[in-house]
Amino acid sequence: MAEKKINKRVFKTEPMLATNAIILQARLAKVLGPAIDRIGEIFAGRGENASEEAKAKSNAAAIAAFSDIFSKSDPRETANLVKDIVEVAMIARPNGNYENVDFDNDFTGELGDVMPVVIFVLREQFGDFFSALLASGVRK
Repeated sequence: MAEKKINKRVFKTEPMLATNAIILQARLAKVLGPAIDRIGEIFAGRGENASEEAKAKSNAAAIAAFSDIFSKSDPRETANLVKDIVEVAMIARPNGNYENVDFDNDFTGELGDVMPVVIFVLREQFGDFFSALLASGVRK
């Protein structure tokens, strides 16, 4: 489906099974309330052709959104959601083969890569879902 280099590593994501996607969407919708107004700005700065200004605004909006979400959610529930989102991706290993992400093994000592991978996965898996939410006028 899509590949993205994040720092020194390459991540890839394939379409999720429909049932798993709906379950993850429901979990996302539950915690997105505080952040829904920022979704458009977050995604606007994530395209390959996004300007540096749009990327900076996107990063700032993502940090603010995740701060809102984290401050209003159960820490374990939030950690499990982030882990489940990141583990939708695959990572290119040094031999060039892709393997499923193992959150703790792949991100211990690399926490700065977590949010960019979360945003990459969400954009690729649920871009249409978020666009529909924004178009329908759903707000916090």
